[in-house]
Amino acid sequence: MGKNRQRLHSDRVLDMIVFLSILVAGVVLTLLGVPAGSIAGIAAALAALYGAWTTTRERQSPPPGGSAPDDRAD
Repeated sequence: MGKNRQRLHSDRVLDMIVFLSILVAGVVLTLLGVPAGSIAGIAAALAALYGAWTTTRERQSPPPGGSAPDDRAD
C-alpha cells in the first residue's frame, strides 16, 4: 500500500508542476501582449498533450496486485 500512496503523491506533485507551468506561461504571454485567443489555443493544446501523456502512463501501470493477469483459457 505504501508504493501506491507514494505513486499517488508523485502524480499529484507532477500535476501541480504542470498546472503551475501552464499558468506561468499564460501570465508571461499576457504580459508580452499575446492575444487572449492565442493563449487559450496554446493552453488547450498543452492540456491535451498532458492528458494524452498521463492516459498512456496510466495504461502502462502494473496491476495493483503486482502480478500480470492470467491469460490462460480454461
